[in-house]
Amino acid sequence: MTSDSEGYTDRESVATQASTLRERKRRALRRRLSDTATAMFLERGFDNVRVSDVATACDVSTKTVWNHFATKESLLFDRGEALAETLRLAAQQRGDVIASVVAQIHVEVEQLDRTELARFAYDGDSLRMVHAFTELVQSHPALRAATAERVEALTSLGAKAVAAQWNSNEDAPQARIAGSALITLWQVHLTALLRLSDTDAPRDEVRSSVLQDVNAAETVVRRVIGVLEPR
Repeated sequence: MTSDSEGYTDRESVATQASTLRERKRRALRRRLSDTATAMFLERGFDNVRVSDVATACDVSTKTVWNHFATKESLLFDRGEALAETLRLAAQQRGDVIASVVAQIHVEVEQLDRTELARFAYDGDSLRMVHAFTELVQSHPALRAATAERVEALTSLGAKAVAAQWNSNEDAPQARIAGSALITLWQVHLTALLRLSDTDAPRDEVRSSVLQDVNAAETVVRRVIGVLEPR
């Protein structure tokens, strides 16, 4: 016979599994919407693609797209969500936030050419895609503004994660500067990918070069944040 407590535990486990499955499906759909939109923006230009076009391509309603993305611009910046989630988790766990960011960078670099977006655009050549993506963002005022807003939001999350690690105030100048340093660390790997996008270097060489830059940047960021940490 199953006790009431055992029955409750079983029901709780089923509910947790269902919630996890729903979250995985939500993230998968969000990624598909973003990848499809990004590929369409790269092919046609940002102004020549409507949100309804993205919805049609993904066989969902326009309302579904708006449920996942507050603005048309945000469809293009879903990749930053991985970093945002890393910073949120680091704040909760109060662990080594720099190590968490570097680990996520390694994931991104290892997945080079393996993402759905890479398969959507440029025959799977993710380096060409990085170059085209950067040109697209730099060419459009609304996308440049959205990028600045995204960097500010990520910096705030970085400050919160560092402050949690320090057990201090996230609004303190030291935490804000440390948050900026974390985002700079993330940007180093993007800059390295952009630099290498015009080369014919083998992918393993690209990964190695990018991670060398990241390792060098990590050393600097650790020193900076170490100096900033309240004593």
